[in-house]
Amino acid sequence: MFLDTLDSVLNQSETDLRVVIVANEPPECALPDDPRIEVVRVGFPPATTLGRPSDVGIEADKGAKLGVGTSVAMRYRPTHLMFVDSDDFIHRDIAALAAAHPEKSGWFADSGYLHQRGSRSVRLLHEGFHLRNGSTHVMRADILAVPDDIDPAAHREEVFERIGRGVVSSTMGRHRPIVGYFETLGAPLSPFPFSAAVWEIGTGENSSGSLAGTGRRVALTDAIARDFAIHVPSRSTATLQAVKVAGARVTLRVKRATSSLGGRRR
Repeated sequence: MFLDTLDSVLNQSETDLRVVIVANEPPECALPDDPRIEVVRVGFPPATTLGRPSDVGIEADKGAKLGVGTSVAMRYRPTHLMFVDSDDFIHRDIAALAAAHPEKSGWFADSGYLHQRGSRSVRLLHEGFHLRNGSTHVMRADILAVPDDIDPAAHREEVFERIGRGVVSSTMGRHRPIVGYFETLGAPLSPFPFSAAVWEIGTGENSSGSLAGTGRRVALTDAIARDFAIHVPSRSTATLQAVKVAGARVTLRVKRATSSLGGRRR
């Protein structure tokens, strides 16, 4: 999934960009041979160990990672920044839009798609997509004002202190507050003039655990595939994935029912 997302980011029609990959460990996969890619390892452990939550929440972990990544990105003097989760696809014209309007505070994806991995269709959400997905905001770098000298080996607490806990909480650890935060600064974000992202669900890797999406179902056309660099699976692959997801839903329902019964007994 990570490589699929990376392909989507590198598919931008405007090629003047940098990709900063923030990770606890080096990627196990072979990365594309592209000078625009930089891997930054943070000096703290992940929020989960062997699938079990640690004493650090996912929001704090994500906020610290994005804080370090933003600091590294600021060294390239960018006009705008975008945070992209490693299970999403972004529209190929996002960087071009930012390059054409360096004075703009930024944009948010009010509309976007949900794609169940392996499916030949997507679901279109016309409103509020940015409240559900994290790969949906482009923000002007000077407004974030993150220092460019944060050591990637720094502890989470040091990252929070250098950037400011309010900024981390409002723009990095969570995506829901971003639009409101920029409004309070007097620098409101504008909605993208197109559906800007695809949220890949049904993978079992999402922290939300989403297995199904809402919204109007539309075919995964060649145009959508081109705009987001997303692969259109064969019909047989789509059928097998549908069966797999249906089984996962049944398992999830059984778990919830069993948990509910156990709670009543207690």
